[in-house]
Amino acid sequence: MKLLKKIASSPSILVFADQAISSGTTFLLTLFLAQKLDNKSFGAFSAIVLVSYLVMSITNALLIQPFQVSISKIMEKKQYQVFLTYGLFVVSLFLFFLIQFAVFFLAHTNEYRLNVYAISCFILGFIINDFFRKLLLGINKVKIVFAMDFIFLLLILIVFCWDETIQLSNALWTIGLSNLITALPGIYFIVKNFETPTSWKLFLSHHFSQGKWLFSVALLQWCSSNFFVLVSGIYLGIEALGALRLVQSFFGILNVGLQTVENYFLPKVATIYNENSAKAKKYLLEITIFGALFFAVLLTVFFIFSDEIIVLAGGQKYQNYGYVVRIISVLYFFIFLSYPIRIAVRVLVLNKIFFFGYVLSFVSSLLSFHFLLNSFGLYGAVSGLILNQIIMILFWQNQLKKNQFQLWK
Repeated sequence: MKLLKKIASSPSILVFADQAISSGTTFLLTLFLAQKLDNKSFGAFSAIVLVSYLVMSITNALLIQPFQVSISKIMEKKQYQVFLTYGLFVVSLFLFFLIQFAVFFLAHTNEYRLNVYAISCFILGFIINDFFRKLLLGINKVKIVFAMDFIFLLLILIVFCWDETIQLSNALWTIGLSNLITALPGIYFIVKNFETPTSWKLFLSHHFSQGKWLFSVALLQWCSSNFFVLVSGIYLGIEALGALRLVQSFFGILNVGLQTVENYFLPKVATIYNENSAKAKKYLLEITIFGALFFAVLLTVFFIFSDEIIVLAGGQKYQNYGYVVRIISVLYFFIFLSYPIRIAVRVLVLNKIFFFGYVLSFVSSLLSFHFLLNSFGLYGAVSGLILNQIIMILFWQNQLKKNQFQLWK
């Protein structure tokens, strides 16, 4: 009971616990569906999830990411929250019709056409739930977010334990509807604190000035993160692609820490920076040191017990892919190093720099993928992802130096 009271009274611990529930649920749900669905259906599910992440990235770029930086500067906060919700409604409506068009005119198999409404429910539920989670985290309503994610976990457990016949269609409907139901506390909060957004032109200008770059970054970031993964399936075969995706899913555990930094600490650093840049730099360094200890322990464990981990996650058929766990561990070291620099770039609203960092990364992927995949297989695929991270870190760090904001010398 003392531990629960401590968690409830500490926003930072509660955010971390909430992200653990959210990421843990996603992780276990992925493994569960991989075992229950046939290979074709799970492949289709994975493709839908990949598209969902692309849509989420775009929605975040247009709505959430500008909000995370601007919320500390805007006085009419309730009006701003209503404005963002209106924006979500417009995006959702547009997205619904876009999904219908894409599935019926661009899909090459009936697997997607037969499940078009289930796919719409899944993707819309996914982005709506994600929107309210990040909105509420940005205004420090951590307890509501914790309740939302706990309810989602309970709904998933109840439905999937009760329904023994798991197929692609009912899996999409279950997850999509659970996300929509879970978003109700967020919708209630907006309705309860409703104020007509009379300053919508001001809000729109904030989002247009930042979003035009962040939108491009979202597309490039998705391509940069998934390009080597997608191409490796063509060059190395479906088995190698499956092993890489399995390990990536397992390493989703580490997104607990990374998502905490992105969703909770970014607005706090931005608020401190508006008051005192030196204090913001010190606070960001403190977060980085704490995160480095957390990641160092986990990555060391993953590296040492790589063979056992791959078998635990995918079974004996993946026992020869333990090396993939080791090289992904190295990749995540560089991913972690990039995060404090990413936050500094976002706080200084250097969105052009953010954009050009991903341009350089994607160009590097295009120039190197053929040689790396042909010569080194999966080692080459992950090496390409590591190279992308190094290029972005060096470029962003150099640009921060020009703007007199150095995290370390």
